[in-house]
Amino acid sequence: MKKSIATILFLFVLSSHVIAQNEGTVWQYSAYPNLPYSIEKLDLEMSIDPQEPMLISEGTFTLVSRYSELTEVVFNTAESQIKNIIVNGEEADFTVSSDSLIIALKDTLPTGAKAEITIGWTSNSRYGIKKDVYGNLWSSLNPKSRRYWIPLPDHPEVSFPMTTTFTIPTDLSVISHGSKVTDELASVDQKTVQWNSEEDIPVSGLTFVLGNYETISARAGVKQVSLYANENALLPEVREGLLDIAVNTLKDHEEKLSFEYPYRSMNVVVLPDHQWEEVQAGAGVIYLYQNLGSLSTQLKRGIAAQWFGNYHRYLNTTDDRYEFLKVLLSGTDETEALVNSDDLQSIHRWNIWEKGVDNMNDIQLKEVIEGSLGEMVQQFEGVTGWDDYADLWYDKVGMYWESLPQPEVFETEETNESGSDPVYNVDYIYDELNGSLLLAFEAVEAPIETLVSVNATAFSFTDTTTTELSFTGAEDTVGVNLSSGIDYLTINTPDHPDLVLNETKPFMFWIGQLRDQDPDNRIQAAESLRAFSDNPDLQLALRDVMGQEQNEEVRAAMLETLSSITKDATGTEETFISYVNSDNIATQLSGLKALANYEGNESAAYTIRNKLIRTEEDTVFNTGLRSYVQIAPLSDVISLAERFEGSDNSDDKAMKILKSVVGTDTTGSALQLSDRYALGQFPYDLRKEALQLLIAHNKSSDYWNETLSVLKEDRDARIRYHALEAVRYLDPAQRDDLLSSMLNEELDPRVIRKIKSFMN
Repeated sequence: MKKSIATILFLFVLSSHVIAQNEGTVWQYSAYPNLPYSIEKLDLEMSIDPQEPMLISEGTFTLVSRYSELTEVVFNTAESQIKNIIVNGEEADFTVSSDSLIIALKDTLPTGAKAEITIGWTSNSRYGIKKDVYGNLWSSLNPKSRRYWIPLPDHPEVSFPMTTTFTIPTDLSVISHGSKVTDELASVDQKTVQWNSEEDIPVSGLTFVLGNYETISARAGVKQVSLYANENALLPEVREGLLDIAVNTLKDHEEKLSFEYPYRSMNVVVLPDHQWEEVQAGAGVIYLYQNLGSLSTQLKRGIAAQWFGNYHRYLNTTDDRYEFLKVLLSGTDETEALVNSDDLQSIHRWNIWEKGVDNMNDIQLKEVIEGSLGEMVQQFEGVTGWDDYADLWYDKVGMYWESLPQPEVFETEETNESGSDPVYNVDYIYDELNGSLLLAFEAVEAPIETLVSVNATAFSFTDTTTTELSFTGAEDTVGVNLSSGIDYLTINTPDHPDLVLNETKPFMFWIGQLRDQDPDNRIQAAESLRAFSDNPDLQLALRDVMGQEQNEEVRAAMLETLSSITKDATGTEETFISYVNSDNIATQLSGLKALANYEGNESAAYTIRNKLIRTEEDTVFNTGLRSYVQIAPLSDVISLAERFEGSDNSDDKAMKILKSVVGTDTTGSALQLSDRYALGQFPYDLRKEALQLLIAHNKSSDYWNETLSVLKEDRDARIRYHALEAVRYLDPAQRDDLLSSMLNEELDPRVIRKIKSFMN
């Protein structure tokens, strides 16, 4: 089916409008927050326990009153335990109401007066702190997420320089804003690391990350650029390549915008899983997620966001118009659409414009905006809205562009509508007594109306001759002149290489073709002889040529044909067992397929099981698993899955096994193992698959009432989101109670939207 960018964008705009209505009240910042003070600086001390995870923190905020009689200070906080508050050296009274921390000032502050407010607190909020199974811990950049790990005025209007002293395990690294000042041992198990940023850090770009990282660095002029990644996450050449891209892109953007990179340093951190983070770049800190696709594209997009998203910051951070600006600055020559299996709206919008920015209906708009990027950065700072930009463009062209036009319609490349090449059946009508042969051509679908040339090559013991023939239309019959003593005949259509010919030849023609010089012809013969499995001469003929065959692909095809003949005859399994351990993958696959005929045969099952345990090839594992499930007892199949559980790089094998048997397992063992994966400490993709298996095959109300009570507390919002599909199994009263409880506790707007959809 043909699709256009315009059609896709229309659907995108429509869906984005609906999503914005649902999420805007939760994630969009207010235009005019109540801020009767400014923050001059922040000195933060934070001790991190990555196992809980738990943050034990103390922050000293230097405030300046902007109001003539400031009597209280209101910060945002949620899901943190406030221990104590000291104002100018004295303990202060405070209250926490909803998401507000209200601090009473003993002395009224006039305009311009300063106060030092020191707050002690602990936090382990799942909304503010991300943690994965690989040992990485980082703070969320989603809108309004800072309040879940640090009390402060959580709004992009607020910015300040900061110094952060982290106390962390000695074997880990921590990355934050600005430059690392110290890295010193505090004890055998802990060290202190201090980061300092002299530039203002906007609250909406505030973040940190903890993990076991290796780093490489370079300079882009006076700016330090560093790349952090786990030891085995990237090949050395990939690390170096990304660092080069970062340096060159930063310089290119500074030149293009005539405006310096707004932060002292650029710290790029590579992580495995985005964990549904809509915002991927903070102030001077860029996260690259390996499950979002091209790291180089993510990096360029993240660098563009340093100007358009951090230096300029927005009240609605997932607006597609701001993704448009990132695409314009990044360019599309060396960027690409990103992977978006979890439907991140920010990535969805990037993908739309990455494809469509060069095909806009209004070329002038694009040229004006692209040409004014530098002027925009220079004219505005801090919180900037689309209206600010639109005013600037209006002064240039006298048109007010509140929204962006759709890209031009253009057709994407498409394959044949039927999804296949033209196909003809060819029947060999051979009169051996008179030495005559007719080739009957019949179109399977749409016929070829032009004349098709055919080369027919006849092979005999003493001679090889080629005859040029032709056919046309839906049906046609062509005679072939044959010499005496013919062994076999092959045909091809040199002028129509995509034409597929399904040939039906006499048995002896196929036997003769097993000795053809072309391996493809020998494979064709081996595969076609499966139609003659009842012929008593076939097995002997195959074994005769297999002993001389040097081509592994051909031998594999012959092996599969031999399997169709022998079936499960006693003793014949040894032939196929020997081929399972071949060095050639095609031969292994054929041997594994053949062993599927030997149900209950312990030698065959043992051979397949060993291959499944040892192989690192997905195709070999998948083929072997299909055979193993057919011939081995269910208990043995389940035990193999249990053997893989928790093994290095083998959990995906266990999941494949569970998928293959869960539908027929009446013992419940597959579901028990799926439960351990869904609720355990495993990568998200594995947990999601296990959860989907449980939802598809376990309909127990009692099970889901208990399990959903656990999953609704999960740190990963995606798991909470997908788990909601199981509420259909609950009794009405249980369902209503659970959804009400989740709605009261849930703070992720995407999960909230789904809860409400089930409540309607």
